[in-house]
Amino acid sequence: MIDTMGYGIFTMTDSQRNRYLPLPDYRRSTSTSVVLEVLGRPMDLNYSQLLLERHDLDLDTVIALDRVQKGLPISGPIVARLRSEGFVEGRSPHLRVTTRIAAATKTEVTYTQKKGVEKQQLRELLRGHLRNFSVTRRQDIDKLLRPLLSSGLTDTQKKDKITNLLSEMKRDGSIGSEGRGPAAVWFLKDGGQA
Repeated sequence: MIDTMGYGIFTMTDSQRNRYLPLPDYRRSTSTSVVLEVLGRPMDLNYSQLLLERHDLDLDTVIALDRVQKGLPISGPIVARLRSEGFVEGRSPHLRVTTRIAAATKTEVTYTQKKGVEKQQLRELLRGHLRNFSVTRRQDIDKLLRPLLSSGLTDTQKKDKITNLLSEMKRDGSIGSEGRGPAAVWFLKDGGQA
């Protein structure tokens, strides 16, 4: 452990920053013990590339961006500041670096994986699948759409997002279903032009 006249935490934080790695993490600490976790590999290439490109970032911004890459909550004023500086986008707590940062740091693929596919693209893909195969089961819809959703979402959130998409498409009349639960089959209605 680094301890130099009370500057140990600052030294470790600065060292990780200079190595373009996630900052030390104390989340596992309790009221009776301090647990420090220092990662030796990048979690989010966008974050590491941003630090590599921008040596002028102040420590508060670096810490806030570190929390973004770890998926940890940050306060509203800090989110607003990061947005105004063009560093993050998305809705809290699912923030990600902006397209501008991803392009500048050559991490466009990672950005797109974190963002996921837009709802309209998911709708078109599902319509195309149903045009080709007439009917499909929910498990096949999940296999089709789940890999295209944001890599920042949990499995439960992905399932809910697909459920919401299916409900929305059913309400607007573009698809229909017969049966309930896992045995239900989904199909296009009226050619799926809605």
